[in-house]
Amino acid sequence: MLLLLFTCNIQLNIATWGTADQSTLHDHWYAQNALDGKSNTCSCTTTQTNPWWKLDLMKTFSVNRVTITNRLYCCNSWINGAEIRIGNVSSNVFSNPVCAVVSTIPAGDTYSYSCHGMKGRYVSVNLPGTSKILTFCDVGVYVIFPDNLATGRTVTQSSTFGYWSADHAIDFNPGLTNAWSSCSSTIVQTNPWWRVDLSYIYRVSRVVITNILDCCAERINGAEIRIGHSLENNGNNNPICAVISSIPAGVSSTYICNNMEGRYVNLFIPGYSKYLTLCEVEVYGEVLDNAEAVLLK
Repeated sequence: MLLLLFTCNIQLNIATWGTADQSTLHDHWYAQNALDGKSNTCSCTTTQTNPWWKLDLMKTFSVNRVTITNRLYCCNSWINGAEIRIGNVSSNVFSNPVCAVVSTIPAGDTYSYSCHGMKGRYVSVNLPGTSKILTFCDVGVYVIFPDNLATGRTVTQSSTFGYWSADHAIDFNPGLTNAWSSCSSTIVQTNPWWRVDLSYIYRVSRVVITNILDCCAERINGAEIRIGHSLENNGNNNPICAVISSIPAGVSSTYICNNMEGRYVNLFIPGYSKYLTLCEVEVYGEVLDNAEAVLLK
């Protein structure tokens, strides 16, 4: 019997992973209002020359598309001529490349603008000219993530610290803001571990680990990446792909596993009084021959 296995790319709105700012503030119409998903709370600048709104995604992404939702009850023409820019320059948003120019968006509507994988940490909307007001109600930034084998799989860890559950390490969010809601962590313990069950046997080519940004980056030091078929000792006796010496805060590091075969991928830190904190785990590779995978499952 053959079993058809496949993975697919996933497109996600990552706008809420970042922090927003704007050139000026009109009353209580904050920049962050454009990230709350509500059509009745909007961002708005005062009247000025070249107003802008900027989203810091905290790291560089390849942006597939950007959506903008216009105001419903007033001033829907104020968005006309706005430029959507994507790039890595923070100090001068006007120097980043243009993804699209907004000709018009009907009141209350959401329009999508293709950016074709433009790379950048900053996504901005600016309105060229004098005596301009920049206002809109929602911004979406969509990124296509590659076929991470860990996505949607069953994960577990040796213990859980507060809300830092094991599944946060496979939610795509690198935890660069609000780490408590997007990273996993055990309590302090002996030999903490985290494990993903890939459901079938894969040849794992590489594993990518994203470390926490705002605290305790050294907790990952000495972690072992283990891959194999066995659940003996919770999978922590499987062969080692790599030992993590250190990962800088907020950085994603790649570890080559040379097509090691396994159903289980573990992160394991040997020793006493240890925490294991992970903000993202990505696993890449290919499934064994389908018939062989079924037999080994």
